[in-house]
Amino acid sequence: MQMAYRLDGSRPTLANMFSFGDLLSNTIDVQGFSHQSRTKLERCHDKLPNKPILMSECCSCNTMRDEDDGCETELDNPHHLCTQVAFNARCAESNGGTNASDGVEWAVGTMVWTLFDYYGEPPVGGPEVSSTYGQYDLCGFPKASAFWYRTQWLLTAPDGADKTFATQGKHEVHIVESWEPPSAFDNGGGGPTSRRRTSRMVHAYSSAPRVELLVNGQSQGSRGVVTMRQGPGSYAEWLEVPFEAGNLTAVATDAAGAVVATAARHTNTRKAALQLSIDAPHPSTGTGSRLLLDGQDAALLRATVLDANGRQMMRAIDTVTFRVLSGPGRVQGTHNGDPHARVPNSSPWHPAYHGLVRAVVRVTSVAARSSAERAALARIDVHGPMSAGEQAEQVEQATSATEPIVVEASAPGLAPARVAIAVSTDAEANDILAVAVAAAGKQVDFFATAAPR
Repeated sequence: MQMAYRLDGSRPTLANMFSFGDLLSNTIDVQGFSHQSRTKLERCHDKLPNKPILMSECCSCNTMRDEDDGCETELDNPHHLCTQVAFNARCAESNGGTNASDGVEWAVGTMVWTLFDYYGEPPVGGPEVSSTYGQYDLCGFPKASAFWYRTQWLLTAPDGADKTFATQGKHEVHIVESWEPPSAFDNGGGGPTSRRRTSRMVHAYSSAPRVELLVNGQSQGSRGVVTMRQGPGSYAEWLEVPFEAGNLTAVATDAAGAVVATAARHTNTRKAALQLSIDAPHPSTGTGSRLLLDGQDAALLRATVLDANGRQMMRAIDTVTFRVLSGPGRVQGTHNGDPHARVPNSSPWHPAYHGLVRAVVRVTSVAARSSAERAALARIDVHGPMSAGEQAEQVEQATSATEPIVVEASAPGLAPARVAIAVSTDAEANDILAVAVAAAGKQVDFFATAAPR
């Protein structure tokens, strides 16, 4: 602790613990807890009334993005071979730690383990290569659980100083499953949904108190939804929805019966196109609008396989290849978010996972760096892109220092798609801290860049 204070005395210390009142607990400034109940937090507060408490790890309800067929995660951190379906709200709302820090001044809050999937701690070693705890997959594509936390921890919370940004009473609704025919899952993940040949199980997450489900305009009934603070029922569930190709629509209403939000899923038509879009830098995600030419900045691109109606193909597995056509950039790596994927991350190609592939494109220019920084980088990266020789070539090309990075994505049988990533040499406006300051306190939407479904 003394070393921590000596190196950085500006922040309090914390440890992620199962116990309290021991040597470590009495040494740190903030008491952290891993997967503990409200009862445990209250016992700690009774014994250490002046110590702030943080639920520093909780709620490991596994899930895999857009998986409709398989096994539902009902208990914290299961270890089984079955594919983990996208729906996991039953686990999240019943987890003793999910809301353990709510409503008391002495508890700072709760950190969900985790925001993103990560390499290591797979459900079962061997079939999977990453964890599946995240609200977002390895690529940063949102899973259904991201929408559940959004409805439960953001939209139902009152606007105020403790809220990241105001939502002005806005409501949302999200349908968890796709609306593909039951036959598409006959050889699926081994769960109960694969036996339903004429109907589908459907779940919806909403911040509104009631949700009605419709198939091609025909009502399948409405369900009440409560906040998890009130008890179980933070989602709407329809066990046997007769399948009919077309539109699956969720309509959320307030206590007075007024429609406050809608969402829809559509049965995919034939595969028709490849779409390439920029998730970062992007104003909607609070990540600015340009890459900084500092030799390190990177863009996150999203390739989406689309059907004839311009909607994401939910079961597409097409291999997508990325290449830089012009500008100061290179394809650093690709992935699709599948916990089972074994294609090297450094590869310029990846098969789609539920219609999506991620590419990371890194800048190769250091034009935004000072001469002193460029010299230091040249000494460190002797044979790489920051070497003196590479930098000399960049100086010769200085006239095109702000030329955009043009990237192409291609897949067999589909027309290539291209995007141009804007770049900048203005560090004051576009370095990571400047972008963070500009976005602070403003609403962000990590779902806005996605194609409709």
